[in-house]
This record gives sequence, structure tokens and C-alpha cells, in this order.
Amino acid sequence: MAGIAEKIGRRILRNKLKGFNREVRVYNFETARSAAILFNSSEAECFQVIRAFGKFLEKQGIRTKVFGYVPQKEIPQEMLFWKDYIFITRKDLTWYMQPRGEGAESFYSQDIDLLIDFTRNVLLELQFLVRLSTARFKVGCFTEDENDYDLMINMTGQCDIRFFAEQVRHYIGMLNPTN
Repeated sequence: MAGIAEKIGRRILRNKLKGFNREVRVYNFETARSAAILFNSSEAECFQVIRAFGKFLEKQGIRTKVFGYVPQKEIPQEMLFWKDYIFITRKDLTWYMQPRGEGAESFYSQDIDLLIDFTRNVLLELQFLVRLSTARFKVGCFTEDENDYDLMINMTGQCDIRFFAEQVRHYIGMLNPTN
């Protein structure tokens, strides 16, 4: 059943993208005013890295929102009191894997310059969020799957989320947008 639901979800996502347009611009840490971080809470060591990266963005003067995907029906107790973190759980998904509810609406309503997707695996439920986001500059891990990233970082041979964060800081810091 999961295979059928995923196929239908992919088709629904493709149909939603047909009429979807977004403004694409290049941003670095000096020109971005707002950012969203997306992560999968089941990835090892993600919390410390995400928290540190969020603080780094705030120090740069970038208004930051952090969205986490919890592949369970409930948010674990230790995450309930995390300030400024918005979680989307398995319970927030439609049967064809599209996020809905308060967390998803909050994500879609964000007017952001920079979206940084810290997920390393292509999950349909997170692809709905990434691909339907109106973020002007999207950054994520390299994938050969269809995607909307404006900058992809190749993680071949490296599976460490800390390495990805370092690479994002390095490459976005090098960008010199002419906006």
C-alpha cells in the first residue's frame, strides 16, 4: 500500500508544481534577511548541528525559523519545549504523504530568502515542503532525483551532517550575488 500511496503522492506533487512559480535569486549570509532550516529528526547528531547553525544565522542578522520532520506520530518529550522549532509529524501527513496542518501551513506561509534543507535522503513528505516553498534560494544535498535546489552540495563519501553544515557555510559565504 505504501508504494501506491507514494506513487500517487509523487503525481499529486508534479501536478501542483505545474502552476507553481517562484522568484529565484542568489543570496549569501550578508544579503539574506530571512531563512528556514528543514531537517529530519531521525538523522544522527542533527539537533546539535541544527541548533548551532540556527545560532550562526541569527548572529548574521538573518531571521531564522527551524522546521523539523518527526517520522513518528507524536513529538518526543525532549523536543516539546524547544523554542522557535516547528515540528511536522507522521500524524500531520495525508495518506499520500503530503504535510498538512499548522506546521506545514507555517512553513508555506514563510516569506524567506534562503531555504537550507539538511535532509540527506529524498523523502516524499519533505519534498512537498521543499518543492512547494516560495524560498528564493534553496540549498540541499546533491541528488540525481528531480529537485528544485538552486545550490546542491555533493556529500559523496561523507555522511556527516556537520560536514554538510560546514560546506553550506563555506559555499554560501563565497557567493557574491548581484541583486
